[in-house]
Amino acid sequence: MHLKDLSITKKLSVILALAAVIVVIGHELELYLPDLELKIEQLGAFAPLGFIVLFVLLTPVFVSVDTLCFAAGLLFSLGTAELYMAIATYLASALIFFLGRYLIKDRVISFISKHQHLAALDSAINSQPFKLMFLLRLTPLPFAMLSYALAVTQVRFWTYLSATSGILIYNCSLVYMGYTTKHLAGLVSGSTKQSSVSYPLLALGVIVLLTVLFYVTKIAGESINRLSTEPSSPSC
Repeated sequence: MHLKDLSITKKLSVILALAAVIVVIGHELELYLPDLELKIEQLGAFAPLGFIVLFVLLTPVFVSVDTLCFAAGLLFSLGTAELYMAIATYLASALIFFLGRYLIKDRVISFISKHQHLAALDSAINSQPFKLMFLLRLTPLPFAMLSYALAVTQVRFWTYLSATSGILIYNCSLVYMGYTTKHLAGLVSGSTKQSSVSYPLLALGVIVLLTVLFYVTKIAGESINRLSTEPSSPSC
């Protein structure tokens, strides 16, 4: 037992050290995001590919998805920004799944075991995997952390990936806010070129999105609480 406890302590120390390194890396990368955005703009026709690659590589090390989605709204037109963000979100989700399930599974499991809510996820998710994962994606839980936690459960890859669509509501809202900020900032500074953009409608859209996000998050939280208290039905 003492040897086992020592082994667990050693693993936990490694995990905490790894988590600290990941957080530091993510923080440092966020400091350089403005420069990275500028470099993406300079890629010209390859800017969409540059953004998607950047999103997929930075998300697994806990760089803020919020920042990346907001940046998409600044860099591209609204329709294309939403498209590139959606593609990048699915690819990043898939990458985290394979990292969590096959490369660092033991470390993720050890980390999750120290957090009661995450530890209960595996047993709760077996009853209605898609529904629960979709609802979890509607909550403000960090994208990468939740993705790693889901990756080490018994859920199948395609169920996991399809449930990732839940976060698109939140991510699309951030893209829209970035797009709106770009135009409103340009209007205030007088640097915006003449366009057909309706600024009052853009501002109204932000208010509507914030209201929708508030109620969606509230309903999702209530649904998750209800599902987690229901006895799991035996699988067929």
